[in-house]
Amino acid sequence: MNYDDFLSESGKLRRKSPFAKYIMFSRETTIPLIDLSPGLPNPDLFHLAGAKFQLRDGSTIELSSDDMEIAQSYGKFDGVKPFREWLEELTIKLHRPPTRTSPDPDRALQVMVNAGAVQGLHSAANLLLNKGQRFLIPERTYPTFLEALRVMQGDPIGIKMEEDGPSITHLEEVLSQWNPDDKENWSKRPKFFYIVPNGHNPSGETVSSEKRLKIYALAQRYDFIILEDDSYYFLQFDEPRLPSFLSMDSDGRVIRLDSFSKIIGAGFRLGWLSGPRALVSRLFYDIQVTLQHANVLSQVVLYHMFRQWGVDGFLKRADKIKEFYLRRRDILTKAVADHLTGLAKWTVPRAGMFMWIELPTIKDTEKFLMKAVVTRGVVFTPGNIFYIDKSVPSSYVRVSYSKALESDLVEVNNALIIFRGKHCLKKEVLL
Repeated sequence: MNYDDFLSESGKLRRKSPFAKYIMFSRETTIPLIDLSPGLPNPDLFHLAGAKFQLRDGSTIELSSDDMEIAQSYGKFDGVKPFREWLEELTIKLHRPPTRTSPDPDRALQVMVNAGAVQGLHSAANLLLNKGQRFLIPERTYPTFLEALRVMQGDPIGIKMEEDGPSITHLEEVLSQWNPDDKENWSKRPKFFYIVPNGHNPSGETVSSEKRLKIYALAQRYDFIILEDDSYYFLQFDEPRLPSFLSMDSDGRVIRLDSFSKIIGAGFRLGWLSGPRALVSRLFYDIQVTLQHANVLSQVVLYHMFRQWGVDGFLKRADKIKEFYLRRRDILTKAVADHLTGLAKWTVPRAGMFMWIELPTIKDTEKFLMKAVVTRGVVFTPGNIFYIDKSVPSSYVRVSYSKALESDLVEVNNALIIFRGKHCLKKEVLL
């Protein structure tokens, strides 16, 4: 792959920090040094000398004075080394990416720590996208990322969604516009396809294994990058977990984003990103001039916790979290089936935190929710905010079962009855 062809103008300008040469020299030399180069705060002035954390299982983790010195200092752009290496071990265990053994240094697997999936997505899109360039995206998707893409002024092409992921027929129809024999036309093809393979936000779809293979084959045929945003990977309710795009990436054309927000805690602001070194290295050139690095204290804390658990212990805890959300999904599914059968359409999600419900007789669920639902003590999210054009009314609502108590989810039964009320389903209510 010629990675330069995928880079935006700003992506081409990214380069290693001028400080990097001298930082590495002082770290790696065996010559005794009086190091007057780095502008680092003196650790003797740090206030935190140690810490102890109580875990829910009754165990504890303790941070030494050396740990706290690392936690309060500047860190490496791509993450604290032992933490990053632990994440690389986890990534290889779960996905076995073909590029982990690639002899091509540009395609070889690179893992970096970032400040969560949103930061990683923003950086990756900036790396690839110039103003006016096309990209592929599900017709309904995560609105925060849509806002970032709007500011970048790319040209989105919405791909229709089906119960098992993007419509391959529609995707092939869209891509057929570009012919590799027509160089000028070919240069204008979409740069990347952004996709959430498991528990898509907002509509809960999980892309089938068959479609994943077809999408990757189309990426090879039409030479685009896949941005695999898999924040709900550990919340797949069926076993075994479906293969990721990274697991089939023989070319080095997948940038995969993982997050701790759904399984450890959103406040840590940590995630990790995996992909070909040619692209990932430029992503940590970007982080060095924006965040400098992800939160070091969070990295130190999570590293000690994960090292105590081990990879297998981490996965067992992730499975418990999955079971927690599965139970809530089932409670909400029963409530919806009891009260909306014949009046609404929905699909039971196979992963994630959301159910996507269509109310065919309601033209604008945003107006409906403000008038009918909020006054009864329950809030859902109207569907229009998840589309590229948010001004178009939607008949859908996104219902999240993640945060509410089980008792509250049972109470949702009462709220759902309002969809059946003799007034609420009349068009006059929305006038």
